[in-house]
Amino acid sequence: MQRSTHNDEERRQWVDNDEGLYDLWRSERPRKSQRQWIRENRALIDDCIDRVVGGNQPAHYLKYGR
Repeated sequence: MQRSTHNDEERRQWVDNDEGLYDLWRSERPRKSQRQWIRENRALIDDCIDRVVGGNQPAHYLKYGR
């Protein structure tokens, strides 16, 4: 799988629109701002984006599985 480069605005849009990523952010304890959570989880978010865009996983796979 080829890795691509994403910026924090694109990552924010994915967190807002992907139920699995959104749930991961909201379940973080102690609660962190979305900006801070994205900074700390860039690799995880990028991996999710690349898997979905690359066709290796369906959208929302973190929430609903394959």
